[in-house]
Amino acid sequence: MLKLTVVVLAVALAGTASAERWRNLRVDGSSEAAFAESLAVFKEKLSPARQYVFGKALEDIWVQGTQKAEADQSEYTASDYYRQIDGLGYEEVVTLPDPTGATAKTRLREGIRRSPGTVAQAAYTREPPPREERPVFRNDNVSIRGMDANRHAQGMQQAIQERQAVEGARVRRDPP
Repeated sequence: MLKLTVVVLAVALAGTASAERWRNLRVDGSSEAAFAESLAVFKEKLSPARQYVFGKALEDIWVQGTQKAEADQSEYTASDYYRQIDGLGYEEVVTLPDPTGATAKTRLREGIRRSPGTVAQAAYTREPPPREERPVFRNDNVSIRGMDANRHAQGMQQAIQERQAVEGARVRRDPP
C-alpha cells in the first residue's frame, strides 16, 4: 500500500512539475528573433493540443489588431503585435482574444481531438475500411479464413463426401 501511495504521489508531482514548466513561460516580444525563440520554447513545452490553442490565439490577436487598426484607419504592424503580447504567459495569450475563455476551451477540446496518439483522436478519426477492402460474401474468390471461396467450397464438399463414406461404411458393417 505504501508503494502505491508513493507511486501515485510521484506521478502527481511529475505532472505538476511538467505543468509548471509551461505555465511559467512568457512570450518575448522585444524583437522578432526573441519572439521566434520564445515560440520555439512554447512549442517544445506545450502538448500538441495546447500548441494548437496557443497558435490559434496568436492568429486571433493578429486579426483583431488589424481589424481594430482598419476601423481606426491606422496600420497594425509587427511591432504593435510584439508589444501587445510581450511578457504574456499561455493563459493570458489564449484569453486575450476572448476574455471569457470559452474559445480557448472549445479549441482545447478540438486540439485534443486532433492530437495524434490520443484516444479522442483515434475515436474521431477512425473510419471504416474502404469498400474494396471489406469482404463481400459471394461465391467467387473471396477470402474466408485464408482461403478463397471456391477452395472452401471444395473442402466442404470433400468433407461431406468423406463423412458420407464413413457413414456408408458403418451402414454396411451394421446390417439393420
